[in-house]
Amino acid sequence: MNEIREILTKAVIGKGNRNFELTVMMPETTGLVQRVLGAVMTYHQMNAARAGDLIEISGSYEVHVWYTYDDGKQTDIVRTTVDYKDRIELRNALRAHLLDSDEIMVEESVAPYATDVRIESGIIHVDVAFEVMAEVIGETKMRVAILGPVVETFNPEISFDPDDDLAEIDAAITPDFLEATIAPFD
Repeated sequence: MNEIREILTKAVIGKGNRNFELTVMMPETTGLVQRVLGAVMTYHQMNAARAGDLIEISGSYEVHVWYTYDDGKQTDIVRTTVDYKDRIELRNALRAHLLDSDEIMVEESVAPYATDVRIESGIIHVDVAFEVMAEVIGETKMRVAILGPVVETFNPEISFDPDDDLAEIDAAITPDFLEATIAPFD
């Protein structure tokens, strides 16, 4: 007789992601900027919290820009910290509302990187892009069918005692066991 059982477990009950595209104006530089030699983003940190039925992401990262000035004779690095905050809507959620007991996990799926760096009126502008993914882990139920008891057959010809001789054990092993018990596919 088949029965249905419910198993209570924790699983991913919703996912969401957010693409960020931000423009950062760098602070005042030493001398008149002539050329940007490189830009890199570091120290990306983020937190997630439940905001109603959405996930609120807040975080920060540093932007470092290496540039030349004084007719290309001098170089320097300018840094700034960028804070951001946004909300992520869940897609394919198993239930309509988040609960206080739900766990929220967030990670960057694409680290912040510069898509464009330009100089406008002596000020460095950096276009930054990155992607954040959020998952909500919560309790859910799984239904499984119980097909009945498993009956094992006992073969009295094959019994092992810790005091048995290894030669007797080797003799009891049937090399074609798998071929004898599993019929090949036609």
